[in-house]
Amino acid sequence: MGAGSVVYYIGQGFGILAVILGFISYQMRSSKTVLLFQISACAVFSLHYLMIGAMSGFALNVLCLIRNVTYYFKGKWILKDPFVTVFFTVIMGIVGVLSWQGYPSVFVIIGMMVNTVGMSFRDPQNMRKSILVSSPLVILYDVLVASYGGILYESVVIVSSLVGIIRSARNKREVTR
Repeated sequence: MGAGSVVYYIGQGFGILAVILGFISYQMRSSKTVLLFQISACAVFSLHYLMIGAMSGFALNVLCLIRNVTYYFKGKWILKDPFVTVFFTVIMGIVGVLSWQGYPSVFVIIGMMVNTVGMSFRDPQNMRKSILVSSPLVILYDVLVASYGGILYESVVIVSSLVGIIRSARNKREVTR
């Protein structure tokens, strides 16, 4: 599936759809709604990475999909939050090593592990702040595997997270006046 194949370009189209879902997710006010849109973005991004031949990105996004569904329902399950976070962080590292495609994989593995910890926060502001650490690492991976949709996605997610952080801070200031 090289850069000239139809599958590759369709995969890049899925990357654009993931951009839209990611942008919407970080504009939501509750962590549950953020996670709902992140579940959708992970599913679409999994297809994107698979279709462009970036297997580490594919495998880790499938795991992110499972992780986000778990985080979405964690309030209904009898699981301790720290255990679930540690479990998925460790599994993220293992899956990353098993899907290893050379040194570019290091960036996506670490980025997704940081994202796993960040997505466990109940406060949407802390979720957004964790993106400012994880997304630059994933952008490095995307550059190295020529995932143009991924580069755009992570860039938009960073901007979207910053907008959400600023908007929330502004709303808090208005409430305290």
